[in-house]
Parts: sequence; structure tokens; C-alpha cells
Amino acid sequence: MNVVFAAASVALAGQSVLAQSAAAPSVPPTGDATARQIEDMARRLESLEKRNSELQGQVVELNAKAGDQWLTDERAAEVRELVQDILADSSTRSSLQGSGATAGWDNGFFLASADNRFRIEFGGLIQSRWMLSAQKGQYVSPPQIDGAARIQWDPIPTRYGFDLNNVELWAQGHVISPDIQYMVKGIFSQNQNVGIQVSQASSAVNLNNPVPSFVSGSQSGGLQLLDAWVRVNLTDDWSVRMGQFRAPFGREFLVLEQYQMAVDRSLVSLHYGMGYTQGVELEWITNEARWRFAIDDGGMDNIAAPARVAGSQPLNSPWFQQNATLGVTTRFDWKGEGGWKQFDQFTSPEGTEPGWLWGVAVNLQQTDPTQVIPLTQGPGAVSSNSKNTWAGVTTDFTMQFGGASLFASAYYNYVNSNAAFFLQNVNQQNFSEAGKVNALGFVVQASYYLAPKWEVYSRYEYMHTTASNSGNAQFQSLALANYLFQQRHMDLLTIGANWYIDGQDVKFTADMGWSLTPVYPSYAVPSTGWRVSQADEFVLRAQMQLLF
Repeated sequence: MNVVFAAASVALAGQSVLAQSAAAPSVPPTGDATARQIEDMARRLESLEKRNSELQGQVVELNAKAGDQWLTDERAAEVRELVQDILADSSTRSSLQGSGATAGWDNGFFLASADNRFRIEFGGLIQSRWMLSAQKGQYVSPPQIDGAARIQWDPIPTRYGFDLNNVELWAQGHVISPDIQYMVKGIFSQNQNVGIQVSQASSAVNLNNPVPSFVSGSQSGGLQLLDAWVRVNLTDDWSVRMGQFRAPFGREFLVLEQYQMAVDRSLVSLHYGMGYTQGVELEWITNEARWRFAIDDGGMDNIAAPARVAGSQPLNSPWFQQNATLGVTTRFDWKGEGGWKQFDQFTSPEGTEPGWLWGVAVNLQQTDPTQVIPLTQGPGAVSSNSKNTWAGVTTDFTMQFGGASLFASAYYNYVNSNAAFFLQNVNQQNFSEAGKVNALGFVVQASYYLAPKWEVYSRYEYMHTTASNSGNAQFQSLALANYLFQQRHMDLLTIGANWYIDGQDVKFTADMGWSLTPVYPSYAVPSTGWRVSQADEFVLRAQMQLLF
């Protein structure tokens, strides 16, 4: 509108000049003076007409611009009105969905309230494997002093086939506030009661192994509970959680299955780590340090496979079937460089931030298996003491170079095993005194990126478990003797490669391993491909991973 006012002002000014020019001569002149005045007036009239013409052109131009501006303002008003209608309709639709709830994909599927007081995230893991195990020679147990039959283990030289060892579903998020967090995770178990270890008919010992790893014991296809906990953030640095969770002990088990380097964890971690526990955990974390302290039901005793030297199995067990009378686990990590998030996995992709992490953990617990299992004193037990004391320590060091990585860990477990047992059946159970059980192991793992999506790695494992009473004649005649008698160290070497098709979400892994020594019964974990065998067992594995 300012433009219109300006145009009108110009027009009025031009008309005023013409009026003044026409009204100027008030006295009729005479003679030469009159002629000069007429000539002068003619020149001024011509000039004014020219100027008036110019002013009229400017007025036309300004009117045209004012009209365009008016059209633009009109269109803008129409657009604003349309937007308001759309927003009003959107608000109406949101109110029908319950206070504007949101949903979508944010590195996982989620549902959340508009005010972010409630949020749930859904995820899952599928690891489909093909595995081959070829043994050079069948393992036969050492001769027993009482003349009992020597146990013949898996006689099939080569086994191969497909496998679904890790199929998991989980839900996590927060309620009421982002400071109150939760997680529930389950795994579809395999039918692990179909053992691949066999014994001769002359032996009364059932060597089928229903418990080859931390996750075991249920029938095929059953959804077995893994994580189930609630965490409350007390401050920015302190939090407490309660429920079932990974014990703050071995780093290799704390790194989730989908973020491992190889197809599966090392045998050292599966035997000498603690696995899951139930309890309450206090955590303190800063930019450089992290400390976790848990009062729990102890670790999952897999030190000597199904030969229970400590006896605790807390995974999803009710309180009245817990045999750990006291359990304390603590872990301290120091991060010298990098961010905490990058150490959730072992790989270090090209271009990522370098860093290093050192950790140490301790577990102390006492168990009494006779509290929940009808065990009685059996051969090899010299006293009625049925309490087992387990002390474990582990340390690890991780370096990430942004294209390469290095990881090393060591474990030492000591168990004063007064009540060791081998669970055969509900009608025939007793305990023996294994004595002082010492279990030592370490792992060294390195990786290097050949290309942005291609990584090669290698891993070396060492294990050695001994029991002081393994020379006892009564002890040697028991099933326990097959896991603790004449057990020497084990060496494994694995090399492999990862193809990160879409990061960790879609990944293909293949590796092959050799046993430089026999894989003794207390070391074997058939679900990983490693069977009880003589030296030079060869294992080939390929895995496709989908993380969603």
C-alpha cells in the first residue's frame, strides 16, 4: 500500500505544478514584455507537459507493482489459511492416537509417547551357521584304576550341518522417565538333550552333555529368558539395576553376541567366564572410568563342563533353588582414549576414533549344592562338608586403531571343591571331593581391515584345568574323573574374515580353527563346533548375521 500512496503523491504534485503555472500571470502584459512572457510561458508549459508525462508513466508503473504485491499478499494469506487447516486436521488425528504417540525407526523399531516419558524399542538377532568338525582321532578316556571300561567318545570322524545357535528377541526402553530403564531378552533354545558324546554300552555313565555352554537346559524351540532387569539412574554418574543380567566379570561375555569378532566366543570365555547371574548391581561411570559392583547368586559354573565343581547355575532359577549362599562380583574399567560406545564391539572400522580400554574383575562366592539338589556323600568324599568356595579374577586389554584392533584377556579361577558332582538322574546323585581346582586360560585376538567392508582376524586360546584329588582311586572311578583326571592344557588357533555387508546389521563371517592339542572333555563346547577329540581337530564355520 505504500507504493500506492507514493504514486498518488507524485500525481498530486504534478497537478499542483500545472495549476500554479496556469495561475501565475495575474496581470495582462503589453508590448515586448508581453511577447517575452508568452514565449516564456510556452517553454514552461512544454516543460511541464513533458514532466507530467514522465510522472504519469511512473504512476502507471507503481500501480502495476502495487497490484502484483497485492496479489502476492493474497496468495500468502491463502497459503497460511491452508496450512492452518492442515495443522488443525493433524492435531485432531493425533488426539485420536493417544496424546500424540510416535513410532518409527531409530537404529531399531520403537514406540514412544510425545513427551518421551514412555518408550519401548524392539530388536532381534538371527545367526544362521554352517559348521564342520573333522577329528583326526577319537578321544578315549584314560584307563581307570578300578578297571572300569574306558569311555569311548564321539566316534564319527567328520560331522557337518546347519545350525541356529543364536536366535534372540528383546524389548527395552524406559517408563515414566528416561532415568527408569528396562530390558527383557529371550533366546530360542536348541534341543541340547540330543548329545553327540556317546559311551559304550558297558559303561553306566551317561555322557550326553545337556549343558555345553551358559545357555542350556531347555527343549528345542523354547524361549529361554536371558536378560530381565530394571535400572534406575540415581545421578548422571550413578545407577542401580536389579534382575537377571550379565555378571560384570569377563569382557568377552559382556560384549553381545552380535558384536563378537569370530563366529563364536572363545572356549576360554565360555568356560572361565561367569555368564548370567541374578542380583543387584551398582554402577558408577565417568568419561574415563567405570565401576560395577554386584551382590548376586554367583556365576554359572561351567569351569569343567558338566562336572560341577562349584555348582551354581543361577540362570532364570527361582530363589528357593539357588545354591549360592553368598556372591559378590565387581569390575573396574579404565578408558584411556576413545568413547565408551566404541568398546561395545571388538571391531574398529576404518576412519573411526582410536582408543584403548583396560579392565579387571573379581568374583567371590560360596555355594552348597545340597541345599537344592538331593546330593549325598559319595565315593571320593572324605568329609561331610558340602560347601564349595569359588574365587575368580580376570583382566583384559583392548586397543582400537581405526582400521585394526587388538584384544587380550586372562582368567584364573580357584575352587575349593568339597562337593563336586555330575548330574546323572534324579535317583542317583552324590558328591565327591575334587579338592583344589585351578583353571587358567588366556586369549589373544587381532584384526585388520583390508577394505572398508572386509576384515581379517586371528585368535589364539589356551586353557588348563587341574584338580588336586584327581589321583584319588575312588575319585577316578566316577564320571567326574572323565573331566578332571589327566586333563592337560589345550591350544586352539583360529583365523577368519568378516564381510560387513551393512555394518553389524548384515554381516557374513567365516573362520577355521585347529586344535594343536587334544580337546579334552572339560574343554569341549559342541555348540561352537569343538567336540571331544584328539589333537589336530579341524573346525570350519560360516555364519550369516541379521540384526534388527
